[in-house]
Amino acid sequence: MKARDGVAAGVPTPAWAEHSRWWPTLTAEEKARLLSEVGYQTVEPGEPLQQDGATALHWIGLASGLAKFVVTTVRGKPLVYSGIAAGGWFGEGTLMRQGVWRYAALAIRQCELVLVPRETFLWLFNRNLAFCHYLLAQLNDRLELMTLQALDDHQGQAESIVARTLRHLLHPLAGAAGGQLRVTQAEIAQLCNLSRQRVNQAFGRLQADGVLQLRYGAVDIVDLDKLRIWEFCNLSGRRAPNTPARIAETTPG
Repeated sequence: MKARDGVAAGVPTPAWAEHSRWWPTLTAEEKARLLSEVGYQTVEPGEPLQQDGATALHWIGLASGLAKFVVTTVRGKPLVYSGIAAGGWFGEGTLMRQGVWRYAALAIRQCELVLVPRETFLWLFNRNLAFCHYLLAQLNDRLELMTLQALDDHQGQAESIVARTLRHLLHPLAGAAGGQLRVTQAEIAQLCNLSRQRVNQAFGRLQADGVLQLRYGAVDIVDLDKLRIWEFCNLSGRRAPNTPARIAETTPG
């Protein structure tokens, strides 16, 4: 990891702040303090964004890159439960508990991190109601994600797992802008903990159902409502459409 100095107060608003949904909720005083105390770090693919079991010292955002969250069961089995892309933030629950990291966050691409010190984060949390509303909405979204994963135990249709992963990356709270995700098939496979073949088949069925359009190195979400339906298809008993399993070679990957 390569650390760099924090941003000095008084400089123009950095791009990561403009892409963070919570930034407009801050007052001028809060923005100035945060910019004077924030730090930066570069994490290479395969490296941890934070150390599992270490005391949480920062609220962490991605200025660029892509990462996955992994938990290890009591039997030692690693499980990927979510992903995070540029514009996303994580660690608020751990910081509010003033606890230690109970999961691993691993870089899939090179990640440029934004590090808000714990003291600064808790200062904002204790004084800014709109900031708290943002955190509550984010925690609620992640709770739903983990609840759905627990209900189907990752044993159901690949389409449901892929749809859930795409929708979570596309969530406005994660900094998503528009309906296009710059993500490859191989990266989605890592985030879903599925083989590329199963992800390929899932993309084919979702595309045939009018949910998305595949481009080289990107996925365009065409119908967000349909994507949402596919998230629940394992639980509702909905069958996948009878569509070809293979898709064109120009798909992401």
